Amino acid sequence: MILVSAALFAWQHFGMNRNIRIDGASSYKMQTSDDRTNGGASVAKLSRNGKQLLLDCSLSDQNQWPFCELGVYLTPTSKGIDLTGFDRVNMKVDYRGPGNRQIRFFVRNYDPAYAKEKDESSWKINEVAFTPKPGGETVSIPLTSFSVTSWWIANNHIPLDHIAPDMRHVPLVQVSTSGFKEPGQHELVIDYIEFHGKWLSREQLALLLVGLWVGYALLTLALDLRHLRKRLQRSRRREHELRGLTKALQLENRLVGDMARRDPLTGVRNRAGIRDELFREVEFAQESGQPLAAVFADIDHFKRVNDTLGHDVGDKVLQQFAKELGGQIRSDDYVVRWGGEEFVLIFPATPLHIAAQLAEKIRKQVESKIWPDGLRITSSFGVTVLGDESIADFVKRADEALYDAKSQGRNCVVTREPITRMRPPEPE
Repeated sequence: MILVSAALFAWQHFGMNRNIRIDGASSYKMQTSDDRTNGGASVAKLSRNGKQLLLDCSLSDQNQWPFCELGVYLTPTSKGIDLTGFDRVNMKVDYRGPGNRQIRFFVRNYDPAYAKEKDESSWKINEVAFTPKPGGETVSIPLTSFSVTSWWIANNHIPLDHIAPDMRHVPLVQVSTSGFKEPGQHELVIDYIEFHGKWLSREQLALLLVGLWVGYALLTLALDLRHLRKRLQRSRRREHELRGLTKALQLENRLVGDMARRDPLTGVRNRAGIRDELFREVEFAQESGQPLAAVFADIDHFKRVNDTLGHDVGDKVLQQFAKELGGQIRSDDYVVRWGGEEFVLIFPATPLHIAAQLAEKIRKQVESKIWPDGLRITSSFGVTVLGDESIADFVKRADEALYDAKSQGRNCVVTREPITRMRPPEPE
């Protein structure tokens, strides 16, 4: 895992490059504009010289704000493309003409919260200005250097929560001469405009690696549990097996000490709180021959709730989910918070098909409810019954059934039959 992490970081640093290039060979729609739309007399014309874009501008001082401008449409609709995954824009450009040679570069963003789809003047103007060296140069501009023009904010009466730079929906970029130019012939020679970014940011890569490490830890834990289960199966007496299983199920008793038996957030039992009852129900089921069912329940896409609405809303969802589970079970059944958004239901004296019906009833109830902040929540269930096996196999199979439910698209109930194995005879 260390080598994999190092390799991914190296790949992110030296590779994973994502580029958008604009030049004379590009197929993007391009359009010139000038101050004639505002009563001026400047004339802008676009031509190509191989891969170079040439913006010829006959600039007139008839208008107070003379300009010539080249617009490049990145998409045919106002929906635009998301540039938030890019970190900079490189431009190779030359400005030939009298007076100030400053260039203004605009990244236009469309958002229906403040803009009109057919009115390009209402699209947000993220702007940066620079002056290339005589003879041209390549400039590299971080996207964090862009700011929103104050006159656009004032003219469009933009509220405070929308005045920051925004590049989530960019349909149009523009290269323009700046105001107060000396009249005469001006020419902008653009070799290319290129946006650079990574397919995965460092933050996204870090989250991916955290997931990989967690998965690796879970795999290691599963292998350890499998080894422990084999040792328990070799035990000569069930009393020894149950004592060994207690050590596997309890949550580090020596470290936790006198641990509470109930989950403080939802009020239902936790793993420690179900341990003794689970052993008792397993023994009774094995001695009496009555079925014992276990149902793993999980809230679908719960991480999105925490990431989007915050952990306070996530806690309310967990509390309501626990209440929904508790409200649908019988007096002799158990509800356990197994960890995170995952819960376990224990149904004594319940065959597999009845447990599946109960789970389906709960699933429909969850789907029909209105949740905190108006959310719509769905849930997945894995159902099994105890076979001729250890408790660890019993619980693991229910968890695997839940995993199957998630693999099949979530918001469903999946059952798994136990595998009956012949036990070796007890030694004399």
